[in-house]
Amino acid sequence: MVLRITFIEDCHNRWRFSAAFVVFLFLFSAGVGSAEVIYVKPGNSIQAAVNNSTAGDLVIVKTGEYQENIVVNVSGIKISSEFENPENVLIRTRDENSSVFQIKADNVTVSGFNITGSGEGSSVSVSSISNVSGSANSSKMSNNFSYSNNSDNFNDSDNFNDSDNSNNSNDSDNFNDSNNSNDSESADPGQASGSGPNKPIYQWDGFGCPAAGICLEQVNNCTVENNIFFENRYGVYLQDSRNSTVLKNTFFRNGIWLDEGCGKNLLINNAIEESNLIIGAHCWDNIMFQNRVSNGEGISIACCGGNNLVSRNEVINCSNGIDIYDVQARTVLRDNVIIGCGNGIYLTFVFDSRVYNNTISNGSTGIYLREDCHDNELSNNTITTSKESGIYLLDYSADNHIYNNYFNNSVNVKAENTKGNIWNTTQSPGTNIVGGPNLGGNFWGNPEGTGFSQVSNDSNSDGICDLPFQINGSDFDYLPLARPPFVTGVDLEVTIGMPEPNNTSDISIEIDRDTLNLGTMLFGRSTEQVSKPQVLTVRNTGKSNVRISAEVSGSSDAVFSEGIYISSRFWPDFSEVIENNTSKALEIELKVPTNYSGNGTKKGSLVFLAEKV
Repeated sequence: MVLRITFIEDCHNRWRFSAAFVVFLFLFSAGVGSAEVIYVKPGNSIQAAVNNSTAGDLVIVKTGEYQENIVVNVSGIKISSEFENPENVLIRTRDENSSVFQIKADNVTVSGFNITGSGEGSSVSVSSISNVSGSANSSKMSNNFSYSNNSDNFNDSDNFNDSDNSNNSNDSDNFNDSNNSNDSESADPGQASGSGPNKPIYQWDGFGCPAAGICLEQVNNCTVENNIFFENRYGVYLQDSRNSTVLKNTFFRNGIWLDEGCGKNLLINNAIEESNLIIGAHCWDNIMFQNRVSNGEGISIACCGGNNLVSRNEVINCSNGIDIYDVQARTVLRDNVIIGCGNGIYLTFVFDSRVYNNTISNGSTGIYLREDCHDNELSNNTITTSKESGIYLLDYSADNHIYNNYFNNSVNVKAENTKGNIWNTTQSPGTNIVGGPNLGGNFWGNPEGTGFSQVSNDSNSDGICDLPFQINGSDFDYLPLARPPFVTGVDLEVTIGMPEPNNTSDISIEIDRDTLNLGTMLFGRSTEQVSKPQVLTVRNTGKSNVRISAEVSGSSDAVFSEGIYISSRFWPDFSEVIENNTSKALEIELKVPTNYSGNGTKKGSLVFLAEKV
């Protein structure tokens, strides 16, 4: 390939290096054809540079501020800021009724811009998908992953598989596109729409591109990465586009929407503040992986598509964490963390989906199934401190398989007009969600420590309670999980620790002190307060190696059940192996929940549970 360097000063002037330099590059190149690097500086037109490019060219936009709407009709080009730093190049919309970038050609990459629109955002739910939009987040994502650009086989350690046996992550149902539409070619070329800088009224007839930061219109294999989107009506909008990637972008007050017919797209490691991430109707085989959505409407999937994967996302303080409506084929929700949302996972008229390994806390309802949700599998989920219920089944939601979940809420189950759900699997050897030796049903706890699984007998120490647990009417968990057989605990005054005496039993642990005072917090603070970490040493004095976990009890006050962290992990997620005759130092801290309004001295207990490994 021949590389030529071009500077854009106006629409037509190109300055090239000498012919000798071009020949030099040609002698050391391996291909046939030519590629150009086209520079744009403030005062010049990005649109002119795009129009002046051909496949393989690189358009580099220099540091500065630009105001225009750009239509990209040239396949195979990359448009990037000079140092791929979105803080350096700001592009404002000129026409508030048009996208800042409208991509109408395949294999286009847009990278490294701060893209700002009209500030006219909207919000939707999947039940009103005809009028969808978004808004997003300015924080940076910290998770790392292995990524191969625009590959049909996204490489992650879990391989994005699912199986009918979802009590662990080693699953084997591949995500195929047997139900999806055929990929389409790029749309017909169009012209830039610049109708003046002062259009105050947003209008869109539902066809073509709306007022988005970047709109992909009927294209394939495009990439949008490392951009900042601020107050566009839509941040990134995909219309009937496939095999494209939206990667490592930051959104504030606008989000991501995949419109009808989008398939095999990757939405990875994006941060969205005050908006949502939406897969629209008739969308198949899309992957939403390791995104962070906060203070908005969460993640939504609309009707009539399927085979989508939602994995390892973090959703915080949203109206719904993950909302799915009327999907037509298996959708998988796994390994997501959902905190402080109205409904953690909200399923409406959904069947044959898999919901597992999710952690849901501090919301109203953990998992909500309504309107004839059936034949779904819910397993290995941890649902704690829900204000209304851990799981809520309504309107003939039946024949769902619900097992190996950890429920620790004041009310764990609500069910209305529904029966016939299956609340346990066949008892079989295997480590269950609370560390017991057998798989069976679910763990039923409550913050006061008086839940069925917390107080029921397990006379043969098989990890299963001796008696079944009645769920609702004729529904039973016939194999409710018992807490592991060896338990030691400490009292909290913001307090921890009551050591067990030395003994020579197989399982035995000691805690180095009986009280741990986490200090005094200010009253009525509106933001999260964090105590100074307190070190607690746990020693294994038994004959066997043990795995310890923890449980907050002895207090109905949310300050402990929602705020205790052990070695930087929220207490339901804490697990450590301690070899015999060794000890581990654990850092205990209290993160007072946002907008907590209690006062006075609070007391509770932190209970440690130990099992042989």
